[in-house]
Amino acid sequence: MATTTTAPDIRKRPRSPTSTSPQPYVLLPFHGEHKRAISSLSFAPTINNNSVVRCATGSADGTARIWDIQPSMLQTAGNDKSTSRALKPLTLSGHSRGINDVAWSASQQYLATASDDKTLRLWDVSSESNGGTAPGAGEALVEFKGHLDFVFSANFSPVSDLLASGSFDSTVKLWDVRSGSCVSTLPAHSDPVTSVVFNYDGTCIASASHDGLARVWDVSTGECLKTVVGEESSEGVAVGCVEFSPNGKYLLSGTLDGRVRLWDLVGGKWSEERSKRRGKCLKTYCSHKNTSFCMFSTFSTVNPQRNLVISGSEDGKVYLYDLQSRMVRQTLDGHDGDAVLAVGAHDKLELIGSGGMTKDKTVRFWTAA
Repeated sequence: MATTTTAPDIRKRPRSPTSTSPQPYVLLPFHGEHKRAISSLSFAPTINNNSVVRCATGSADGTARIWDIQPSMLQTAGNDKSTSRALKPLTLSGHSRGINDVAWSASQQYLATASDDKTLRLWDVSSESNGGTAPGAGEALVEFKGHLDFVFSANFSPVSDLLASGSFDSTVKLWDVRSGSCVSTLPAHSDPVTSVVFNYDGTCIASASHDGLARVWDVSTGECLKTVVGEESSEGVAVGCVEFSPNGKYLLSGTLDGRVRLWDLVGGKWSEERSKRRGKCLKTYCSHKNTSFCMFSTFSTVNPQRNLVISGSEDGKVYLYDLQSRMVRQTLDGHDGDAVLAVGAHDKLELIGSGGMTKDKTVRFWTAA
């Protein structure tokens, strides 16, 4: 069961910086590596305050890798990449083409991968630890077949056995994890679907597409509750990602015009009668570079003094925006100028992960000093 996080009131004016402002994020002295570009990154959800941090990455090399970070490893930080040590991963192999997305189940037991080979796969990673090679570690438990084109996105329901996927065949599918069967297909968009995500209670799904739209769907009925479009200047610009806020009241959408927008929701559902602001864009974050690739954006709200919107960028940096003021609080530079598409934030710790593309191919980790 997912934990509901109290989100900040984004309509409040931000306070002026004070001497008690949080310390900046710094680079941790270890990293992960893939053989080709890193397309996605996701931290495992926290369960019972478990101490080991688990992070999964997907790559164009056709593998997913899991990196285990012990608590003691988070105590030492330094910005000197030349002394960074490489972590030993658990590597999941089986897809015949590159992996576009990775997703954790709420229990941490399973990892789903979405691939250009038109399939998703389900892996049991519950008993594996740092570099483990137990029987079955490199084999998928279930292979989900049914999409007619690249599978670009995957996300688990936080409260049920449903797995959602988005594909370049323009559909969103819902799968029963236990049986591997497709239980529902939504004719979601007119162009490739780039992102799918559940809200905190599993009642809604948001999807994004190259058709320039983000949509919110009722999981139980398959009804489209709302279609989100940008202002006229960005109409038709591909939407590369969507992400619900932890409490489901807001939605981030990232578009290939270098903008991340924050939309107002009502408990994961939309209401145009109660307020004209429902479903309207509240804030726009636009200092990063994004015109060519679909990249991830996310929230970090674990520190009330530093509520962030985090975005990758094609200039090789990770941008940390102040959620309320929209100003850039910090940029993280650890990928030698190579585009950063994969970013993620831990749900309980001030810990950020990022993955570089073809020239860099490293996974970097950042924590608050």
